[in-house]
Amino acid sequence: MIRLIFEYYRRKMGSLSKEIQWVKIALVVTGYLLWLLENFIKYMTKNAYIQVALQNTAFFQSAWNAFTLILKHAHRFGFANSIGAVYNFFGCVLIGASTTALSYLFLTNNFEELMITSPIPATIVVGVISVTIAFLFMSIFTFSSDAIL
Repeated sequence: MIRLIFEYYRRKMGSLSKEIQWVKIALVVTGYLLWLLENFIKYMTKNAYIQVALQNTAFFQSAWNAFTLILKHAHRFGFANSIGAVYNFFGCVLIGASTTALSYLFLTNNFEELMITSPIPATIVVGVISVTIAFLFMSIFTFSSDAIL
């Protein structure tokens, strides 16, 4: 709802932003603040659901517990999230590269029953699908590491 109101506000103020410089700056700042609020709410909701699953409390109480826990241990959460992002990236790259290489080797091996003129398009499709699936599975690892923390 907030995003819809902001988009309505942005369209109404769009004509003024060409004429007045501070209106353009205000639109950029409010867009950034809205993006920041959205990411904060997503992060807090994720941690609130973890608290609901672990402590079996109501959502708002769990959100408050998650917020206070994050405030008390901000350095640990920041370190775990950054290490998790690095593991997630390298895991996706490793899984995607190995699956793509294996599919290329399979397609270029001398199989007479595979009548393929070029293995590159099929290999690219396999690479995109494998990276997507790897990202989905690695995001489960990130979520579980947050729950363990």
